[in-house]
Amino acid sequence: MVVFIIGMRINKLFSFSKWLPVFMAMPPMIKELYQNKELGFLHTEMSFSWKTITLIQYWKSFEQLESYAKGARHLKAWKKFNQRIGSDGTVGIYHETYKVEANAYESIYTNMPLFGLAKAKGHRPVNRGLESARERLTKEHS
Repeated sequence: MVVFIIGMRINKLFSFSKWLPVFMAMPPMIKELYQNKELGFLHTEMSFSWKTITLIQYWKSFEQLESYAKGARHLKAWKKFNQRIGSDGTVGIYHETYKVEANAYESIYTNMPLFGLAKAKGHRPVNRGLESARERLTKEHS
């Protein structure tokens, strides 16, 4: 599994004509990913802070993420970004990629709807034999 964090930071707030197209490029890609499960995309969570938008994405494999990054829709958005923004500093973009090996992650959610890893990979109740993080990490994920 891969956890992919991608986002943008608005560096010049009143330059709407620069940052709004960058922001608007993401929803069609997310829609495409949800509609085409064979691409390997599992789920995304989006959060907003003052001038930064972050998406945490979950993918089946790095190879599938890489394949999508080289695909037509993403390359078109990337080329537009470089043509319109380039290095002018109006908008910053970033990503982080983490390859997560089987049985090398655990999560716990209390009083939460399905979210994050639980929404991407499924969840199970904490019960006997799964009470500690160590126990959950040593048991196979379903």
